[in-house]
Amino acid sequence: MKKNKLGFTLVELLAVVLIIGMLTAIGLPQYRKSVSRAEAMEAMVNLRTIFDAARRFRAANFTSPMMLKGLDIAFFDADHNDTATFAIGRFDYEFKTDRIEACRHNGNYCFYAYYNHPSQGKNTLTCKRTSEGGKYDWLCEAIGTTNLGSNEYLLDR
Repeated sequence: MKKNKLGFTLVELLAVVLIIGMLTAIGLPQYRKSVSRAEAMEAMVNLRTIFDAARRFRAANFTSPMMLKGLDIAFFDADHNDTATFAIGRFDYEFKTDRIEACRHNGNYCFYAYYNHPSQGKNTLTCKRTSEGGKYDWLCEAIGTTNLGSNEYLLDR
């Protein structure tokens, strides 16, 4: 009598499911880290663009801008561009007299673009962790160049 072997056994199927589960367990955290880093880089680029426009505004008007409206840039997804605070993506941006801030919605870390940083001088971009023990604690240290103390890292000058 001839046996017909056209399918997989239960053991073979369980082995494949186990292998896929192991690969997912290894790959998913790295994928999430990559997404978090990409979001942070996008916020840095947006902040740098806003900051450069704010510097041009300051040069022309001798005062710091306090809203996105009036600057020579536009973001299609910026919420409330006629107030001091607005959101783009997963970050909230806020104009201050001495800097522009970009903080993640959950508040774990912020980027600051200073017109004149207290210790680093003019046109300084920094990253600061605002809470300890969060899942983004690694980010500022990973993209920063110099530790300025109190969880603040220099990004660009």
